[in-house]
Amino acid sequence: MKTILHLLTLSSAFQGTTEEAIRRNHSELLKALDEAFDVRILTEEHFTALHLESSDIVLVFIASGGTEGLFIKHYARMPKPLTLLTDGQANSLAASLEISSWVRAHNETCRILHNDPEQVVEAIHALHLRSLMQGQRLGILGEPSVWLVSSHVDYEAATRRWGTTFVRIPLFRVENYFFAPESEEGAEAEAEAFIAGAGKMVEPSKAEVIKAVRLYHAIRRIVDEEKLDAITVRCFDLISSCHTTGCLALALLNNEGIIAGCEGDVPSLFTMLLGKRLTQSDAFMANPARIRDKEVLFAHCTIGLKQTRQYIIRSHFESGTGVAIQGLMREHRPVTVVKIGGEDLGRIAFASAILAENKNDPKRCRTQILLRTKNADLTHYLMNRSIGNHHVVLQGNCTELFDHLSQAMDLHNEVTPAYTFASGRS
Repeated sequence: MKTILHLLTLSSAFQGTTEEAIRRNHSELLKALDEAFDVRILTEEHFTALHLESSDIVLVFIASGGTEGLFIKHYARMPKPLTLLTDGQANSLAASLEISSWVRAHNETCRILHNDPEQVVEAIHALHLRSLMQGQRLGILGEPSVWLVSSHVDYEAATRRWGTTFVRIPLFRVENYFFAPESEEGAEAEAEAFIAGAGKMVEPSKAEVIKAVRLYHAIRRIVDEEKLDAITVRCFDLISSCHTTGCLALALLNNEGIIAGCEGDVPSLFTMLLGKRLTQSDAFMANPARIRDKEVLFAHCTIGLKQTRQYIIRSHFESGTGVAIQGLMREHRPVTVVKIGGEDLGRIAFASAILAENKNDPKRCRTQILLRTKNADLTHYLMNRSIGNHHVVLQGNCTELFDHLSQAMDLHNEVTPAYTFASGRS
């Protein structure tokens, strides 16, 4: 079923104000839109009767010149932030420029969509993301780890921007479920299947793997009870209370399509979920472990198993206990590094790279990937304007989608023009 696209259409009497006239005058653009969306053209007399669902997209279609006065007449009921659509026909681009200038003079943001029809469709898909994030439930199991000093989120402000719900859950709930008999049900069989699928198992014993599966059962129970779309866990505290690590639990959750992140890092979890919704790509959350001119080594102790061509069962690097994943990812493929942060999740940074090779340094977290870039934009950003520590790696070059998203959602790009970070497309 196609997403509904409402076009609040303004056209002058000279060009025709009926849907038939509008479709005739803008056939190339509307043909492309009809193929991608369920397009509803709403002319001026239908504006007041507009009924929207949360998943609908609404654009103001400036179909001709001479519509500036009509726009101001209906401005109060138009959706904010404003996005104007124009194909340039019949002086519509000129009118759009005049209107956008007026809107900005009234301290509101206004974006103009004007490009080839295929690019317009892609940009509208990015606009649709906010409706996809509307109502998404992100669980924070325990508070963010104390070392994430630059990753605070104002949940109310972030909800206003994105429409998401942040659910704070005390850590004792997962501890209680972990020690409950129910966590043991099926744990041994699942552990055996996980071990059988591995390239090899290095440090952990089968008993350690079973314990890690029990923690997965406990976290999964909370996900189901709270109806969560994503969850981040203050995992280091569980090492002392449950005597295991959360790495395997998070890997299994990500494998099932439940976005799961480490250390109670809310911005990284949000980035992972948004990245999945926008690109359909699974996400690897990691920290930069080494930075050179055009190279960045990212590492972490968990990764969704489906993202790997092979996985090795290891212990958790920092603690030397529990179960972690050394995932070997597919090399020589494009990836995108992205991070959304800020108190209202209104900052963004993204760049393309090539996943050059997997590494196996015993002094770093277990999954290690070396990324290479065409220029030094990514490394300059990380060293000078980084949004916190953790970043998210997505499969494929998704920079154009994130460029559309940042404009559509009025996100502040943390890469300065000197680094031309957002133009790092390949």
